Amino acid sequence: MKVLVVGGAGYIGGAVTDELIRRNIPFTVYDNLLYEQHYLKPVDFIHGDVRDQEKLNKLLPDYSHVIWLAGIVGDPACKIRPDITKAVNQDSVEWLAKNYDGRIVFMSTCSVYGQNDDEVNEDTPHNPLSLYAETKSNAEKFLKDKNAIIFRLGTVFGVADTYSRLRMDLAVNYMTANAVKKGTLSVFGGTQWRPFVHVKNIGEIIVNNLSNSATGPYNIAAFNYQIKELGEEIGKITGAKIEYADQKFQDQRNYHVSNEKAKKHNVHSLSKVLVVADGVKEIADLVSTNRIKYTDNDVYSNERHLKKLNENGEFN
Repeated sequence: MKVLVVGGAGYIGGAVTDELIRRNIPFTVYDNLLYEQHYLKPVDFIHGDVRDQEKLNKLLPDYSHVIWLAGIVGDPACKIRPDITKAVNQDSVEWLAKNYDGRIVFMSTCSVYGQNDDEVNEDTPHNPLSLYAETKSNAEKFLKDKNAIIFRLGTVFGVADTYSRLRMDLAVNYMTANAVKKGTLSVFGGTQWRPFVHVKNIGEIIVNNLSNSATGPYNIAAFNYQIKELGEEIGKITGAKIEYADQKFQDQRNYHVSNEKAKKHNVHSLSKVLVVADGVKEIADLVSTNRIKYTDNDVYSNERHLKKLNENGEFN
């Protein structure tokens, strides 16, 4: 086994590469450092873009497995340059499906379900409400007849490793940082459902399934929370006061997902399930000890970081 981790310098990549190192699985990180200023993790690294088909075409025959983490992630970030979003999230996967016959582990999103009042499973029709969800939904179709397992991820949280950029634009991480800094936590809307999963658990699940014969889509989420329930739990742990805002919640997504299929096929097996409290404590410790001085820094937000790159002509 030899693994190419495409997009491996990112947030989820931190957990994946730690798990590969722990198991002594040979791998290379392939990344264009779109979200990073540097990559200091002492692993094999190739600087490259997923749109560079010539470069990838030369590399892929050397690898038995590809973990495809690369992407423009999140609804707001994808709106900045729709052309780049489509090329990275969708077109590159279509090319991969046509030009690679090894094992593929692909990251999709539970956002493909859009708005659903009932519990959703892998057979629930897609209802993408954003360009992000649409491109991921389309990318899944290209992998339908390949040796590919597709993970529809819930909202990720927690700390991945000591090298990758921490994301503070994710619900648990963002709400925790605000609760610690301000002592209060504003909750908008609150009845919307979201599935959640710790980034380290994602890393373990990905590596677990490199040799699994399972293919097709699987929901990857450990818990479903209503936003108000999530706020209450974060408030209890951090001691922050919860304030329920009258302002309408703009995000129309509403879904709680079943992971029964993943459990049944031994796809969602974990040594330890990390709960929301684990992630809250990780973020709260970093913020309260000033290990992160400016949690609102643009670098921690996909949207603001890419918007700044675009304004400077560096997002192309």
